[in-house]
Amino acid sequence: MYMDKNYAEIAKEVRRKALEMIHRAQTSHIASNFSVTDMAVVLNENLKPEDRLVWSKGWAAATTYILLARRGTIPESDLEIFPNAPYINLVEIGVKGVETTGGSMGHGFPVALGIALGQKLAGTPGKVYCIMSDGELNEGTTWETIMVAAHHKLDNFTVLVDRNTWQAMGRTEDIIKLEPLEEKWKVWGWDVSRVDGHNYEELEKAILKPTSGMPRVIICDTIKGKGVSFMEDSLVFHYKYVDDEVYEKALKELQ
Repeated sequence: MYMDKNYAEIAKEVRRKALEMIHRAQTSHIASNFSVTDMAVVLNENLKPEDRLVWSKGWAAATTYILLARRGTIPESDLEIFPNAPYINLVEIGVKGVETTGGSMGHGFPVALGIALGQKLAGTPGKVYCIMSDGELNEGTTWETIMVAAHHKLDNFTVLVDRNTWQAMGRTEDIIKLEPLEEKWKVWGWDVSRVDGHNYEELEKAILKPTSGMPRVIICDTIKGKGVSFMEDSLVFHYKYVDDEVYEKALKELQ
């Protein structure tokens, strides 16, 4: 339970490692990695061996690989390969533990649905989790997946939405209005929780909540770039690479 796990220290180390990897590789998406870190850490620390996790938010690749290494799924030394194949900046099949290619938005969620449905029909133990971005809620496949999961009462399926309110070209609410999200998921028959995506106790409670005979979604309200003040709640570091000056400034805040 919460008091037995040092989520804050783990998350800080994950952010430091992601910063190092993205700086060394001169790639992008550092702010997207930082918004999802806390929710991904809490989930990762509570996964059981029989559980499966699909990263629909595949551009948080550095965080994906770091947590796979933490679980022992891939060697920690493989993190030094990033961003060379197969450990590129958008997760792809070819890395052990990666369930689907995660570059195009909205693809991982229906793949996770298929896994959950297959396991439900086969009576396979374990839960299926999916981490997705709020920008992916623009995609038609997302809403088809929501309906199918509810129709089949997939109580082995939990989705975590990184609700940082930004997507590639601006604020989500300016591009396609998403709110009220809770009501939209509920009307299709999902068990809905909404939490502070940086509050470890809230996250753990939501993730460990008993199933209720329905698929579950946890809407995690997060801050893009969380953990580094000049990256927070800004679109700049969605694509901007981390140069030496930015790296040193960011690292000081994460020490």
